[in-house]
Amino acid sequence: MEKMGQGSLPEKIIVNKFGGGILIKNFIPLMVERLREQIKDGYSPIVVISALPGVTDELLKNSDESFLKTLKEKHIQIMTDINFNKEWLEKAEIELNKLFADLKNDLKLTKTVLANEDKIIAYGEKLSATIFTFYLNMLNLPAQRFLAEEIPIITDDNFKNANIVYEISEKNIQENLQEKIYNSKVIPVIPGFTGRTAEGKTTTLGRGGTDTTACFVGSALRVEKVILWKDVNGVLSTDPKIVPEAKTIENINYQEAKRAGKIIHDKAIQYVKLFNTPLEIASITNPELKTEVSKIKQPENGAKIISYKKDTIFMLGNFDAQHVNNLNNLLIKLKIDLNPNTFLYKNCAMLKAVVKTDNINKVIKVLHKEFIR
Repeated sequence: MEKMGQGSLPEKIIVNKFGGGILIKNFIPLMVERLREQIKDGYSPIVVISALPGVTDELLKNSDESFLKTLKEKHIQIMTDINFNKEWLEKAEIELNKLFADLKNDLKLTKTVLANEDKIIAYGEKLSATIFTFYLNMLNLPAQRFLAEEIPIITDDNFKNANIVYEISEKNIQENLQEKIYNSKVIPVIPGFTGRTAEGKTTTLGRGGTDTTACFVGSALRVEKVILWKDVNGVLSTDPKIVPEAKTIENINYQEAKRAGKIIHDKAIQYVKLFNTPLEIASITNPELKTEVSKIKQPENGAKIISYKKDTIFMLGNFDAQHVNNLNNLLIKLKIDLNPNTFLYKNCAMLKAVVKTDNINKVIKVLHKEFIR
């Protein structure tokens, strides 16, 4: 797969992924602020957006129409919270009413069929994309919603965890967004997490699906960078609830991101790796607090990230025999009688230790103090 010619698309495009965690009253105006900053700096922004918090779960849990009124009120409320004026609120409601009418009809289908479930849960992203598109236009930032099924982003028929058919979808993205970005100067707003089969059935991309959409779009358009906006300060060295002084990790490579978990899903990483597309995980409140994810480079010795799952602690970094020995000695000092396992990968390594659940916080605090650079 060859890189596109330099003249075929604007050279300075940024894909912005806005996740559900920041689609709340306090953060949505900051999303607009970040886009204005990019435009001021000469970039052409693209938005890939998640569903409002909790909406996907609501769509999964409810199999009849009884919850539609509450769901609609939730979306109207967020528009009120971010100060939609009367004119634009009425315009947005007309479009939302169309989506809710379609959702009502689709709910009449049995949800036990995976294809129908995908079609229903995909409405969450469509609703939020609709609201954000109207919001941008109200604020004099010309925007247009592009549904994944309309572009279209073509996937296989592995419902609930579909895979994008890259070359066809790449061509569709290039053909459908180029004129809008380059000539019309509109901001494309794309619902993440969704696609469709060649036969026209709606699909969803699985865990981390909106990240996957954002990274795919970034790859297809050879963008300047992809930014995953969060309500946290990039990737942190450990859980700040345990260690308040946890630090923002400035750089990790693709392999480290893959091994660390919870940062970005493998399906998303594969797309930014294609053309070494720069990827940032940044704070929506303070963009300077960010983690850059880039191609593999020789990591420095020592630990970068300490994480845990149930009773297992993971330390990600570049470790030699001395690090393992130091960890053993520290665990003995803490009266934790075990030998940690070391998992070696290309250009990164992971230390794994199993501890009693009630010791997790204590161990993480000590490890962070002793091992994080």
